[in-house]
Amino acid sequence: MSQITWYVPEDLLRTSIEIMRPHGAQGNEGLALWLGTSDDAERVTVTHAIEIYGSGFVTAPLQMRLSFHAMATLTRLADTLDRYLVGQIHSHPGYFTDLSVVDTELGIRVPDYLSVVCPHYAQRPDVVLNACGFHVFDGAAYRRLSSAEISRRVVQTGERVNIVRCEVNRD
Repeated sequence: MSQITWYVPEDLLRTSIEIMRPHGAQGNEGLALWLGTSDDAERVTVTHAIEIYGSGFVTAPLQMRLSFHAMATLTRLADTLDRYLVGQIHSHPGYFTDLSVVDTELGIRVPDYLSVVCPHYAQRPDVVLNACGFHVFDGAAYRRLSSAEISRRVVQTGERVNIVRCEVNRD
């Protein structure tokens, strides 16, 4: 079982909600990707929130897609920043904060990857960490973190997140 602790900037959730909100206002899922560093096998520090836009990122009700070229662009961006993709947050309608079947079967499946779900299509600015669903890819599947685990393993720092807008294309 994963024992990673994620250190997140104090404004990461608010910033990520602001990135996702325009998509949610149109009735679509939103997405913010998180880049960071790892000092060792037990500590990940989130440093950047990535706002994706362009033809390679498509959002719709209950789904979103990134093109192959979008993923290549995001990989180059991470390399340029000397960071790697450590997690993401995306939005779902209503109070639904579990991962959907599509999320678990077609999402990023990398050990210790953090996938967070924000309720209400990110339309409520007062959302707190414990109102979101936190899921870690642990072994061969995603596992939802309990509230106690979130409190222990997701530590807010006094840092501010770096925001990067990244245009991604379909081809």
